[in-house]
Amino acid sequence: MKKIVVVGGGPAGMMAACTAARRGAEVILVEKMDKLGLKLSITGKGKCNITNSESDISEFIKKYGSNNRFLINALHAFSNKDLIDFLQKEGLKLKELSGGRIYPNSDNAWSVVDVFKKCLKDSDVQVILEAPVKELLHYQNEIGGVVHAKGTILSDAVIVATGGKSYSRTGSSGDGYDLARKAGHKVTDLYPVLVPFNLEGIDETLIDLKLKNIKAWVTDDSRELAEAFGEFYFTFWGADGSVILRLSRYIKQEIQEDYLTLHVDLKPALEPEKLIERLLCEIKDNGKSTYSEMLKNLLPAQMIPFIISRTKIPADLKLGAMKKEQRDTIAHILKDLTFTITSTRPFDEAILTSGGVDLSKIDPRTMESKIIEGLYFAGEILDIDGDTGGYNLQAAFSTGFVAGDNAAKELINEED
Repeated sequence: MKKIVVVGGGPAGMMAACTAARRGAEVILVEKMDKLGLKLSITGKGKCNITNSESDISEFIKKYGSNNRFLINALHAFSNKDLIDFLQKEGLKLKELSGGRIYPNSDNAWSVVDVFKKCLKDSDVQVILEAPVKELLHYQNEIGGVVHAKGTILSDAVIVATGGKSYSRTGSSGDGYDLARKAGHKVTDLYPVLVPFNLEGIDETLIDLKLKNIKAWVTDDSRELAEAFGEFYFTFWGADGSVILRLSRYIKQEIQEDYLTLHVDLKPALEPEKLIERLLCEIKDNGKSTYSEMLKNLLPAQMIPFIISRTKIPADLKLGAMKKEQRDTIAHILKDLTFTITSTRPFDEAILTSGGVDLSKIDPRTMESKIIEGLYFAGEILDIDGDTGGYNLQAAFSTGFVAGDNAAKELINEED
């Protein structure tokens, strides 16, 4: 029986190990932390958005940006439907929430980890914990095993699934990139993505304010860089929420170079003309009311003092005395409230790492290195990043499946 070592006990590594073992290989999974699936356990704020129910595979693939074609084979080989079927057959009950997001019925990410731990045990995978891998053994472009903190393992194949650089406390600290570089692979520039923004001079009255269904976009000095819709909320450092996380994927390079402007449309359902009409109605029908009283019909109470400050209109101004210029100012700020983005939050607060092992030297059909025979890569260590909504975990599971499947197949074929 041929031997495979899987480096990393996250979603890609556990899937690769289970798949290879079920194909008949002897599998050893080596994990640096004292538990498997630590990063998986905190995904989706501990609830684990496993995948997405999007049925059109071409639409699914579009969620991965410029490198999406690399995943075509993997997502066909092990699709979202395949993942759902796999988990349900293993006894995990699932549910679907808005936007097609698939979660465990328990709302507990550890229930997903437990499924894979059981799979590993039932498949006779040997698991070695607290054993960070120090070196990949290879000779004349052929893999030979690994050296880890507790010893050396000789093997016929190695699958590196060490994750990215985000949430280092879970073990995802970028170790795999050094292993890849020493094996001759290029690692592209790394950026924190799906990450909150630091904003300049955030007003304390806004902290913890949550806004739903808003539009936001980011500009530099001359152009719009990206836009998104979703939930937005203020923190003591700046801005967070689904709309911010989505935007972070598209400005990952620009935000390293200069300050950018975040624009927030608080009334995206109303065109500017319609908003003006609504303001005119408020003024006509409530001429004796004050400006601050009018804002109660338009905004959350927590936001009113801030908007009054931004518009520089007296809170006690009677609507009947409001001038056209003041009304236009209110409309403009409600449709285009701006903040200065100074930076993203650090890697340890990012859901995902953008960048990774250069895909040009990885076979997308097998996840095998084109440089070293028998060496495979899977999961976030690859230069792939997707949108929020379950797409990144699906990529990890799909590439892990393909790596484990093909590593075992090729070894079995060699035996035959």
